[in-house]
Amino acid sequence: MNDLLKLRQQRQQAFWGEVLPYLRYVMQSGLAIVTFFLLIVFAAWYTTFLQNVPQGLPVHWILLILFTPLAIYGSVRTYMRTADIVFMLPLEVRMREYFAPAWRSSVIGKMIWLLILALVAFPFYVRADMNAKSLSLLVIVLIIAKLLGSYGSWQELRMNTAAARVGYRLLRYVLIIGLLAAFLWLPLMTALIAVVVIALVYIALLRIPGKASVPWERLIATEKNHAAGVMRLLGWFVDVPNGERKVSHRRWLSFVGNRVPWVPAKSFRFLVSKTLVRGELLPILIRFVIIGVVFVLITRESWFGIVVYLLFILLAGMQMTSLRKQHTDTLWLSIYPIPPESQRLETVKLITQTQVWITLLLWLPLASAGDPMRMILTFIAGLVAVWLYRRSLNRKWLKDIEAEAEFD
Repeated sequence: MNDLLKLRQQRQQAFWGEVLPYLRYVMQSGLAIVTFFLLIVFAAWYTTFLQNVPQGLPVHWILLILFTPLAIYGSVRTYMRTADIVFMLPLEVRMREYFAPAWRSSVIGKMIWLLILALVAFPFYVRADMNAKSLSLLVIVLIIAKLLGSYGSWQELRMNTAAARVGYRLLRYVLIIGLLAAFLWLPLMTALIAVVVIALVYIALLRIPGKASVPWERLIATEKNHAAGVMRLLGWFVDVPNGERKVSHRRWLSFVGNRVPWVPAKSFRFLVSKTLVRGELLPILIRFVIIGVVFVLITRESWFGIVVYLLFILLAGMQMTSLRKQHTDTLWLSIYPIPPESQRLETVKLITQTQVWITLLLWLPLASAGDPMRMILTFIAGLVAVWLYRRSLNRKWLKDIEAEAEFD
């Protein structure tokens, strides 16, 4: 047992040993200052908001939207490697010793963030709902929801068929949302009974599908995705090594990029468009936009809503900067006659066009905020933010090219 625990600890230390040196550059990019500033702005707005909570605010829906993602999300860092299929297979009966601490640390880490969110949201809950439950009960229910979400996510990985995994993932979403909704909407005793019944039914249902003792290939693929996600996040601020990328053939979006002219100057536009459509960035952007729309909708009545709107536009651009590093090591770019400048121009153009669409989608909740002039000026401010980000991206790219040329 000690050997397996030591092995996981060594792998964990090795991974974070590669990541931590980049954090210095992330801090130097101004992220710490921006984060501190946003926390101050949020604290000031939230204090004012609590003093004048609008009547008729859908407090239950707001809390459900806030708590659900953290309660459902249940990924576990296993630090598994491809060679484990061969070298660790003889230890399959003992792998529970390897996975148990990984699962516990994952649950505890995510639960801490969920409880922090509960502590921040509780004053709003109490002021907006005359029949609000106690903080202790809210914390207990959130812990139950988090345990169920993490346990269910882990059991889904072990299921033998793709249909079972998809079906139970949907079931997990529905039941955890139902559990949180029952607690928020129903009277106290009825809510507690509903929470217990939902939890027991879900645990019983999880015992039905056939499961692998250790789903080696899925665990390795999941770990690669987690590691790539960390590197992609760091890639917003500093150049990091490109890991393996998952490709999804989304046929319903196959038309994207097909109208690009077949000329050398536009060939990279075709490649980067298909990369956006088929890569991991698209679902991340979709979830990001949904979260942004929710936050803008909640804050649309105040000037803080404009700050949130512009912030999400900026963060969307930062998300898409990973596109510029997707093909830095692609062999075909050195073979096919693509003009060197087209890689920068076409990538920046695609990022800008996508960011404009996101700007429009995030603006729609503000369109019903009231003052037409304020709505128009806010949208113009969003477009100006896109233009400024485009200039910043172009300037940084050219600076990197000059630095590489000097180095060569």
